[in-house]
Amino acid sequence: MFGRIFMVALVAGVLAGFVGSGVQFGLATPLIVEAEKYEEAAEKKKAETSAVHSHAPGAPAHSHDHGSGEWEPGSPLERAFWTAVANVLLAVGGALVIAAAFSLRKTEATWKTGLAWGTGAFLAVGLAPALGLPPELPGTAAAELANRQGWWLGTAVATAGGLMLLGYGKGGVWKALGGVLIVLPHLIGAPHPATPESLAPPALQNQFIVAALVSSAIFWTVLGGLVGFFSNRFGLDRPAPAA
Repeated sequence: MFGRIFMVALVAGVLAGFVGSGVQFGLATPLIVEAEKYEEAAEKKKAETSAVHSHAPGAPAHSHDHGSGEWEPGSPLERAFWTAVANVLLAVGGALVIAAAFSLRKTEATWKTGLAWGTGAFLAVGLAPALGLPPELPGTAAAELANRQGWWLGTAVATAGGLMLLGYGKGGVWKALGGVLIVLPHLIGAPHPATPESLAPPALQNQFIVAALVSSAIFWTVLGGLVGFFSNRFGLDRPAPAA
């Protein structure tokens, strides 16, 4: 059974990963590249200002560090390659979870049921976290990474659990608990910097939020539909044949 689950996840994950990457390259990547121009301009201006101050009469001499120390893709091809690799790995991981759920529940798996699960995945890991922490362009001020990661993870888990209870919970109490789980992270509130700042114009930031969410929605729904389709083809919704 595990072999069939892995095969479904691998095939669906690779296909969805490439589809999602293509959408991302078309919608979100151009906006990231545009935002990086504002970031580079700000860094250049800061370096020029620092150079003027350091060369002023009476200013102490010091060396200039022109490197930020952060890794950046060396070319568009390199950016595309590593983005695709990351998306395929994410897709295979998500497909494993959905395929395992089909296998355990033994309910009929079709592309339609897979589409429903993919939509739920988008709501849990895409839309719900974005309500508190919208996708950010380069050059945008943000809270501490650990705090943002913790809130994002808690929101994704709580939303996924809440959706499961709403969809499969028996009785009003469980469904009410599901609603509470979905709302709770937003009542707690996402971490934000003391002074929100962005080098890119607000219009560009808003375009990126829409592009990122659309890309995420397509990625997860395509993944869910493919997992449902291949789960049916590989018989994950049916008992394993007797040895």
